[in-house]
Amino acid sequence: MIKLLRCEIFKMRRKYIFLTLLAITAAGLVFSLYGDYSGEFIQRNGWCMMLYQLPLANGIFFPIACLVISSRLADTEHKASSLKQLFTLEKRGRIYDAKLMIGLGMMLLSVMIYWSVLLIFGKIIGFYGEPPMELYLRYLACTAVATAVLYILQHGVSMLFKNQAVSFFTGAIGTFIGVFSMFLPQIPLLRQLIPWGFYGALQFMGLYGWTSEERYANAYLEVMNVDPTVYVIIAVYIILFYALGKYLFCRKEI
Repeated sequence: MIKLLRCEIFKMRRKYIFLTLLAITAAGLVFSLYGDYSGEFIQRNGWCMMLYQLPLANGIFFPIACLVISSRLADTEHKASSLKQLFTLEKRGRIYDAKLMIGLGMMLLSVMIYWSVLLIFGKIIGFYGEPPMELYLRYLACTAVATAVLYILQHGVSMLFKNQAVSFFTGAIGTFIGVFSMFLPQIPLLRQLIPWGFYGALQFMGLYGWTSEERYANAYLEVMNVDPTVYVIIAVYIILFYALGKYLFCRKEI
């Protein structure tokens, strides 16, 4: 497996795949952090306010990163029509796993970079107090898990279909539905069942008391309960997407 991973890294040379991921991560950070932080309420509650606002941006940019990276990694083999040659040298399942490990590792690194910049940004802006690390570690875990589910799904689609338009179409439609589900709190089942909606389903910070007339006069932030069935669904999806994707790839006709 080590040799396969080295081979995958070697094939990424001069394809700027990791640079592309960094660009998407940077765009997500700019989208997430741009705004006015001078208000008293924001300064006092800035750390928790970011936890409230970030799931929406995460639900846009991390799914886009997943579909782009998985497609670029798979396209390396599809364009060169090299899968048949690879299958004569190595087992299909190991090839599938090696590409998955490389792509998933890059996505989790992107999540870590994103999370680290958030903490640095809050310090620079001057939010009151120290960051609530317990909540930020929980946010990190939730974001990483949701991203892992999506990447495993996108990886399977990208490896199965030579035409990467299928992967992009799947990711684009899924991202739209996932973001749309965050604006329908009265239908929690939608974001709990759609993998792209997990960023919203795992959101644990809520804003209460805000009105368009009084704005933040009576507003406060509070930790919400997350439906425990979401964690079960995520675990099932991870196993299902991985097992099904690998099974179909190993029986794929070349």
